[in-house]
Amino acid sequence: MVDVYASNIDGYGNYRIPALLKLCNGTLLAFCEARQFLSDHAQNKIVLKRSFDNGESWGEMQIIADAGTDALNNPLVVQDQDTFDILLMYQKYPNTTTSEIDNPNQWKSHATQNFPANIHEGAVVDGYEGKVCRTYMQRSVDNGVSWSEPENITNQVKRPLKVTSYAGGPGVGIELKNGKNKGRFIMPFSQGPWGEMKVYAVFSDDKGKSWQYGEVAPTENNVQANEVQMAEIADGSIILNARSFNGNKLRKTAYSEDGGMSWSQLRDAKDLLEPECQGSMISFYKNYSFHSLIYCGPSDEKYRKNGILWQSTNNGLSWQKLILVYNEFFGYSSIQQLENQSIGVLFERDDYAKISFKLISNNTIQ
Repeated sequence: MVDVYASNIDGYGNYRIPALLKLCNGTLLAFCEARQFLSDHAQNKIVLKRSFDNGESWGEMQIIADAGTDALNNPLVVQDQDTFDILLMYQKYPNTTTSEIDNPNQWKSHATQNFPANIHEGAVVDGYEGKVCRTYMQRSVDNGVSWSEPENITNQVKRPLKVTSYAGGPGVGIELKNGKNKGRFIMPFSQGPWGEMKVYAVFSDDKGKSWQYGEVAPTENNVQANEVQMAEIADGSIILNARSFNGNKLRKTAYSEDGGMSWSQLRDAKDLLEPECQGSMISFYKNYSFHSLIYCGPSDEKYRKNGILWQSTNNGLSWQKLILVYNEFFGYSSIQQLENQSIGVLFERDDYAKISFKLISNNTIQ
């Protein structure tokens, strides 16, 4: 295991929200948020480190996006398999003080947290003007060495009415390999406000020049989900795997047969118990053909601990444990299939003190 980011190193108090991307040339990119202190609202920057040796070592940290006192959240990345361009999305929340909202304590995301509440979510409004959450995209054409200026794509990915807080991923997007929507970029999104959490897909058919959003996944009995990842299965359909929100502590899943335009009803992934935490999921390939789904997340009903890799060989209908990644505190994660069919896991550990990388050997996959 290798520590990629650690608290109070490289000028920032904390690092959170990892997003791991393996490029077509084998380079690994590890994105995250660099924060002044441990809160979602801490003048967050989007930063990056690169590895050229399958995660054994990592280069110096690059600051990709900096919005001053505003907070940048939720790195979400995908690589174009034809042009090799890398597309990065993230949200920008305007700087907010406790005097701007009523009852700041209601915006604590964890009942026992000892860091400031995420008050920016309580201050933003719907629409596209004023104090709103915005989404930006940047592009790299040189494997992450340099990046374009941020492009505001808010009105392409966010509904104009009733949606206040919302988020991309965090984690990775996908490019569809099969079916009538082959080549489409899919970026997983969720939307609020709190108490009305829903998940949906944002997609592009022109290499990321423009984006559209699809329908939210339908639910019943006020089932809610957020922080979502998506993967393609063999026939070109898409499966989503999302964090439960104020629910029964089981991951939520649904399917799309039209490239992310619409979804089946959200259902429980009955094998995947969680403490309400982001998780990661990818399609796993053998001999260039779809083989299975791999999921990673903390497997405990109460606490963020016991990070486990799971595998599904029946398109997400059931899941089997593969291996324990880390048995202590385990937060957000991002996984990628690496060379020789191994799995790379980038994850938060030890009460968010570190974001570490662990290589899971290929003989783990069944």
